[in-house]
Amino acid sequence: MQEFAGNALTTADVCRKLNVTPREVHRLVAEGYLDVVAISRFKHGVMPLFSEDQVVRVRKKIPSILRGWDREKGARWGKDAARERLRNWCALHRTRARKERFLQALADLPEKSGRLLRAAYYLYHLNHYAKAGESYLYDLKEQVLKAMSVSFTAADGLQIYFIPGRDRIRLCPDCRRRARKEKRTYLEFAEMTGGCAHCQRDEGYFSLYEFQIAYDDHHFCFHSPAQVAGKWLKGKKLPTRESSEREGGYPFGRPISAGEAVAVNLAEVIEELESFLASQGLAAKLISDPPISRTGQPAVSRR
Repeated sequence: MQEFAGNALTTADVCRKLNVTPREVHRLVAEGYLDVVAISRFKHGVMPLFSEDQVVRVRKKIPSILRGWDREKGARWGKDAARERLRNWCALHRTRARKERFLQALADLPEKSGRLLRAAYYLYHLNHYAKAGESYLYDLKEQVLKAMSVSFTAADGLQIYFIPGRDRIRLCPDCRRRARKEKRTYLEFAEMTGGCAHCQRDEGYFSLYEFQIAYDDHHFCFHSPAQVAGKWLKGKKLPTRESSEREGGYPFGRPISAGEAVAVNLAEVIEELESFLASQGLAAKLISDPPISRTGQPAVSRR
């Protein structure tokens, strides 16, 4: 077994300790400032783990590292780099102000609706981080949507729809040969021809469930594949819609931009959603297989 000093920290922990974004954590790894000492495997991805002692050492260097990155960007982009820094600074402060306004407004709503909207707000940010590369967070998204479907109804602001999708076609050997001959991808060939009688079809594979959360001027939309959500929505009679709405968050009817999404710290997002799960009497932690060191052996941390 590989042993490393101190506690194992997640990406969210590192973001909080160093006051950086997940993207910047990945850059610290790429440039050799941080080492991934172990990984935790989830259904939807892998979460890297870091040595707390190393993170503490890097924290002393962070100001100079960030200044170096700024100089590098300035040399490459010139005045555009300064304008981007100003935009990011403004977005950060706007987001903090709007977040406080939104969370304060929830106090005037019915208790369950306010709790649902608060969870939806943080779930939107979690979804953004997951789409930006932290795919293991989809495990937590799945747990939160499941909890919502169990404990909340249309009266609270939750409406769930089934969106039928097309079949997935697995091309037979002959069709794959034809696709290669025509210099098309298998997906292009399947969509163009629909396959043949020998191709395998997964009926409704691209169907999904849409979670609409709306109350007053606030509106959020999330999707979950039918193969995932269907397991815990089985037996529920849900309305069907032919087309889906784009996933998004609209506090006070205004969309949250991508720049604003990362202004809410990942650690805060995870803690809020774990707290929401705990309030529903559910497991409130990201659950994974035991951590594995980079050598492939179970990792041991001294706690």
